[in-house]
Amino acid sequence: MNKSVNKGISVLLATAVLASPVMLEPKAAYALSIEDVSADSTRVDEETEYTIEFEINKDLSSGDSIFVRFPSDYSVDKKLKKSDVTLKDDDNDKISIDSVSVSKNVVEVEVDEKIRKGTVLTLTIDNITNPEDKGSYEIEVKTSAETSYKGEKITISKSSSSSSSSSSKGDFEASPSSKNAEDSISLTLGKFNLSSKSRLKEGKYIYVNFPSKDMLPKSISKSDVKVNGYKPDYVSILDSDSIRIEIPSGADGDSYIKLEFTSSAGIVNPSKPDKYYSYEIEYDSKEYKSKDVEITNTSNTPFTVSLSDSAAGARTSYTFDVDLSNKLGSNAEIEVEFPNGVTVPPVLTSNSVTVNGAQVTNVSVLGNKVYFRTPYGFTSTNRASIKFAFEGYLTTPRTAGTYTVTAKIDNKTYKSKEFQVSGVTPPVAVDNTLATVGLTRATASTPAGISIGIKAMGAPIVRNQGFIEVVLPVGFRVPAYLPANTVTVNGVAASFVGVRGQNLIIIPAQDIPAKTVAQVNIAESAGIVNPATPGVYSIGVYNSEERGLLFSRPATIVALNGVSFKQSVASFTKAGKTTGLAVAPYTVNGNTLMPTTFFRDALGFSISYTKTTAKVVSGNTVMQFKVGSNVATINGKNVTLPTAVQLKNNVPTLPLKTITERTGYKIIYVNGNYTVYK
Repeated sequence: MNKSVNKGISVLLATAVLASPVMLEPKAAYALSIEDVSADSTRVDEETEYTIEFEINKDLSSGDSIFVRFPSDYSVDKKLKKSDVTLKDDDNDKISIDSVSVSKNVVEVEVDEKIRKGTVLTLTIDNITNPEDKGSYEIEVKTSAETSYKGEKITISKSSSSSSSSSSKGDFEASPSSKNAEDSISLTLGKFNLSSKSRLKEGKYIYVNFPSKDMLPKSISKSDVKVNGYKPDYVSILDSDSIRIEIPSGADGDSYIKLEFTSSAGIVNPSKPDKYYSYEIEYDSKEYKSKDVEITNTSNTPFTVSLSDSAAGARTSYTFDVDLSNKLGSNAEIEVEFPNGVTVPPVLTSNSVTVNGAQVTNVSVLGNKVYFRTPYGFTSTNRASIKFAFEGYLTTPRTAGTYTVTAKIDNKTYKSKEFQVSGVTPPVAVDNTLATVGLTRATASTPAGISIGIKAMGAPIVRNQGFIEVVLPVGFRVPAYLPANTVTVNGVAASFVGVRGQNLIIIPAQDIPAKTVAQVNIAESAGIVNPATPGVYSIGVYNSEERGLLFSRPATIVALNGVSFKQSVASFTKAGKTTGLAVAPYTVNGNTLMPTTFFRDALGFSISYTKTTAKVVSGNTVMQFKVGSNVATINGKNVTLPTAVQLKNNVPTLPLKTITERTGYKIIYVNGNYTVYK
C-alpha cells in the first residue's frame, strides 16, 4: 500500500539531516499519521458511518485506547456500543475491542490485544450524525501512547435534496457483461468526470458501493481491477456490499474515473430480478451514482431429477445433472434441499454422495438439507452430476405428487424440474398387540438396557437401508452416540445406530421380511440411563417403511431402593450398591427361586433357617417352609407352592413370587433381569 503521509515524513527527515551538521532525534517519525477519513454519506445532518485509516508508530497493549475526536458541530451517539465499532489491521483481520465509550464528542475505543507499531489500522464508527451546515471539518485521532491529536479534514457539502435530484438521472453508466440474475460478470463503471477542481491522487481511496449484498466474493485480487486503465495498489472488501480501491500512480492527476472489473474478480449479479439497481462511487468526500441497471430472471436451466424408485415412501437413489453458470472447483460448498416429505437420515456418510463420480467430503445433515464439499483435486467443470446412492437410505416423499429439488452451488441457486412420485402399495396388516418393550433395570437414574419384541413388520426392512426407530420419552438420558455393537436385531449387531434427540435410528445388518418377528436388544453398555423420577413412561416404536406408530408400551421406573438382580448371577443391586448372594437366582419349571438370605439382605425381612426349614417374617405375615416340600404354612394356613423348596449351598431356596405376592412387592422381569419393588 502507498502511504503518502509517510513518504512526506521521510523526505522531510532526509532534508533535515542533510541541512544540519548535528544529528537530531527525528521525533516526527514516532507520531501517529492519518491516511484517510471517509464517511458513508457526506450529506448535511445525515446519520452515517465514518471510516478512519491511520498508522500507529508506537506499540499498543491490551487495555490501551484509541481516541477519535469529532468537531462540536457533529452529534455522536452517547450510547455507542461495541457492535457499532470495528477495528481491522492492514491484513483486514479484526482486532478485538474490550469496550467503547463516549465523552462529549470523543469516542474512546479500548483494545483487547497488542498492536505493533507500524500497523495501519482501519477504524469504523457508526451512528455519527454530520453537521447541519456545509463546510470542511477536521476529524482527529490519537492513542494512549500519544500526547496530541492528529487530524484530517472531510468536506460536508451535499444536502439530501441536491443528492436526490442528482441521483435520479445518474452520473455514469454501469455496464455488466450479463443482466441475468446470479450470473458471474465482468463490470465497467464509468467513465465519468469528477467534480470541478477534483483530481485523483495516488494513495487516496475510491469507494464503490454495490446495489446488493450478495454480489461480492470474500476477496478481490488487485490484478482483476483497473482504475483508468491501471492496476491499483490495493483492493479490499469493506463489508458485504462495498469495496475500497487505492489509486495507482498511473491515474494520479486524472479528472475522471473509469473502473473495470474482470470476470475472474468473482462479482455476480444480484439474485433477485429488478429494474432499479444502481452503483455508488465515492471519492474525495463526493458521491456519484450510476444510472439504473435492470437485472432479469436467472438464466439457469432447471435440471432433471432421476429416481431409482419413484413410488411414494420408497427407498431410492437421487441423481441430477446441473449445468453451472460458473466453473465448479475443489473444496466448493454445495447445499441440496430435498422437498418436504423426503426422509433424509440423520447421518450420511461421504461414500453415499458423489459429484461427477468423486466422493465428497464434510457431509452434514440438517432436516431436509444436506451439505457437503467437492474433494481436493476435483477437476474444474461447468457441469455437476450429483448422486445420492441407494445405500444412503433416502426415501421419496410418502405422498404421491410432483416435487422439486433445490441445489445451492458456490452460493448460486439452481432448481430442478418437477418430478413425479407415484402411489404406493400399503403395508400388509399385522398384529402387534402382543409386542413388548422392557427395561433390563427399572430403578431410577440407573443405566438400563432395552428389549423390544416386534411381532411382525407390515413391510420389509432392507438391510443397511431401512431402519427401526425407538422413541424414548423425555427423562431418559440418551448419549449422543451409540456403538453399533451395543444393539442387536435378531441376534446380529446393527449395521448403524444413529441418535436424533430422544430417538434411536437402528439400521439392521440383515433383511427383515414382512410378517416376521424382529427382536431388538439394546445393551446396558450403550449408556442409556433411566429417568430420575419414578413413574410410568411410554416407549414408542416406528420403522422407515410404515406410516405412523407400530406400537408403544409402558415402562415402569421405580425408586432407587428397588432391588435388581439377574438370573444365574449371585448378587443383587440396591441404591447403586451391589451385594453378593449365597446362591444365584434360578428357575424350576418357570418359577424363580431365591436364597432365604435374599429376603433379609435385600428386602429387610426377618429370617431364620436350617438345612431342612426356613422361616420368613414381614410385618404380621409369617411364612414357614420345609426343604423338599411344595407346601408352606402362611399365618397358620397351608399353601401349595408352585415348586418345592430346595437346598443349595446349605441355604434353602424359596419361590420368589409366593413371598412377594403376600408382602405387597411387585416384580418386573425382562429377559433374565428382575426388579423387585414396592
